[in-house]
Amino acid sequence: EYDEVWKLLAYKDKKIRLAIPEMLIELASLKSHNVNIEEFPFILLSGERRSYNANQIYRDPAWRKVDAEGALRIHPEDAEALNVAMGDQIKCISQHGEIQVTVDFDEGMRKGVVSLPHGYGMRFQGGEPIGPQLNMLISGEHCDPLSKTP
Repeated sequence: EYDEVWKLLAYKDKKIRLAIPEMLIELASLKSHNVNIEEFPFILLSGERRSYNANQIYRDPAWRKVDAEGALRIHPEDAEALNVAMGDQIKCISQHGEIQVTVDFDEGMRKGVVSLPHGYGMRFQGGEPIGPQLNMLISGEHCDPLSKTP
């Protein structure tokens, strides 16, 4: 059924060609979104998979040996410009909502980009949610047409 994918590998130089026609069509049709850069100066990578999380594996907070709060990763220079310290609680605000998050510095983050993990924010045995509830920040109307990822 998916034999055509092997054509991506059929090159003498052994390099994969990622110019997938369906994706190129979608890329050409992308519209510019009117986002107020002053009001929303960061790009949020929502639903990051980190080395220690999987779909809802963190439902029971006792399992969380690392990053119990599902911290927002930010480049240290961006945090300094905001006068934010490691471990601070801050509001993460989007066009659709806001949540409280714990700050974690990460020099591997690109400046102007922040990241939150998926799999947090569920209620365990009727308790309060622990960690970021990403769905409060995103809209189902603004998602990738192929993967349906917000």
